Amino acid sequence: KREVEMYSALCAEVPVNKKTSFDFDLLDSLKKSDKLIACGQAMSHCVNYTLRDIVEHWPEEERGKITLLKDCSSSVPGFDSASDIFIGDMIEAGVNVETSDSVRL
Repeated sequence: KREVEMYSALCAEVPVNKKTSFDFDLLDSLKKSDKLIACGQAMSHCVNYTLRDIVEHWPEEERGKITLLKDCSSSVPGFDSASDIFIGDMIEAGVNVETSDSVRL
């Protein structure tokens, strides 16, 4: 039995079979949303890798439908700089970065 590292909800760090390869069915389901709100644990790892995978495969002109809630996630201790870089990258990619009290549903 092989074990794989999965920070992203969409694929393993190093896919070794179909189950650990990119989940296009999940992505297609997410694309049907009027608005996609991302949050969870941890901003520095799982939220980071999952949202990066989504944005990489999301149409650039529709990235405004994605919102990252920066106050509903926290970093693994010692990885705050990874979260800061991630948030900056998401803003640059066209993702909305908001707080839970400012987001419009």
